Amino acid sequence: MGSLTPRHGGGRHKVVCLDNFPCPVPKFAFPHEYVEYQNTMGEDLIIERARDATIIITSRVPVSAYTVAACPRLELVAFMTTGTDIADKKACRARGIAVCNAPGANAESVAEHAFALYLAAKRQVVGLHRVTLEAEAWPMENYVFHLYPQLPRGLRHEVLGIIGYGAIGRNAEAIGKALGMSVLIAERKSVAPDQVRVGRVPFEEVIKTCTVLILGCPLDDESRNMISEPELRNMRPDSIVVNVARGGIMNEAALLKALKEKWIYAAATDVFVNEPATKEGCQLLRECPPNLTLSPHVAWYGGTCLENLQLRIKETIESYVAGKVINSVL
Repeated sequence: MGSLTPRHGGGRHKVVCLDNFPCPVPKFAFPHEYVEYQNTMGEDLIIERARDATIIITSRVPVSAYTVAACPRLELVAFMTTGTDIADKKACRARGIAVCNAPGANAESVAEHAFALYLAAKRQVVGLHRVTLEAEAWPMENYVFHLYPQLPRGLRHEVLGIIGYGAIGRNAEAIGKALGMSVLIAERKSVAPDQVRVGRVPFEEVIKTCTVLILGCPLDDESRNMISEPELRNMRPDSIVVNVARGGIMNEAALLKALKEKWIYAAATDVFVNEPATKEGCQLLRECPPNLTLSPHVAWYGGTCLENLQLRIKETIESYVAGKVINSVL
């Protein structure tokens, strides 16, 4: 993607890792100065640490237009993640700075976690855990069936809708088909019905038809608040929504209303608009209804993901230094 080319002006590269959160950064096979931080919080500190960098590595530390302007030597922002929504790509593009990610590194882990959340929500696993642990209502005359607002549907009767057909979406499709589910791949929301690509289904049709909806698309201007009150009202009342993409793709206030008013059966999310999510800053945590299942942005965590992240960051940066931009998101 994009037409950026390496433009190093000579001398040794200075590589600054602003947060080594996911896993250790591998060694690079070119002359360079390397500085690593466990985390970097606050724009002033980001600029202080990155000011002389030609290459920045980040996972959770944002790269704003202000940071870009304050780093005159910066040439490459390399993400040890798939998502890059915390970088100001417009500012980077204007300066000719490459922005690259680790495509597909987390796909297997995220897709598996999506199905774990779906099954937990459908089978009321969290509620059953609590009941079992506290020995509540075991006698047959007052058994735990009250935890199920509807009879759980068998896998072969589910219609899985997937929004975002990148590596995560393709992995989710393979799992869904292996489980016997019918699978619908949603076209982009902005695409007219008569322009839908082969193999895709119009966005609105997927929303209205699916019994399980998995969100696996990146967060950008088109996808922000993509699933909000109109979409949730149009879904089946027996459907389950699972978000393993980014928090801003699903409107949190609308989701909470949909769950409380039973527009949908259940939901599960691994991601939040503001992270780390706290009860003070997140309405979903403060008011969490029993038909909402949560996990703290851990869907990516897995052996294959960590191995892939190290491989991708090494390939991306060494290719850039050698004169070729790969894994560009611009």
